[in-house]
Amino acid sequence: MRYLLDRLYLLCAVLAAASLVAICVLVLGQVLGRFVGLTIPSANEMAGYLVLASTFLALAPTFMHGGHIRVQLLLERLPMRLQTLFEYTSLLLAIALVGFAAWWCVELVRESLEFGDVSPGRLAIPLAIPQAGMVLGIVGFLVALLDCLVALIRGEELPYDRRAGLMEE
Repeated sequence: MRYLLDRLYLLCAVLAAASLVAICVLVLGQVLGRFVGLTIPSANEMAGYLVLASTFLALAPTFMHGGHIRVQLLLERLPMRLQTLFEYTSLLLAIALVGFAAWWCVELVRESLEFGDVSPGRLAIPLAIPQAGMVLGIVGFLVALLDCLVALIRGEELPYDRRAGLMEE
């Protein structure tokens, strides 16, 4: 199971990076195209969709590597029982909020498919395509949060704490 979860987080990271590379290619294509009188239709629109995808896809791998903002200084000063209570509370709250957001993101994609929504630009891009990156990213983040909650329940070291400890050495 750990192998599959780690592969999910890696997939999200690779897709986020690929989205950023695609943004660079679009911008570079637009800049170079001006010199020869060519434009990429709906380039700004596509770049916006790629920004959305890269932002959401990076959530899970960033969280698992300790990249999200945490109040570590406060946690370190609390007794161990309060630290654990704080971890449970914050993970449960995050799971509730991200789960709610994931539910509605999936619903958004479902409705886009049902109604055949397309982008308003020159290229009629089915909106479910860029929204799928958002859904994969937020569901991956929800899985990462659940993964950490299970680790906490089992008494295992949390992935983001382990990585933070490595950076301090």
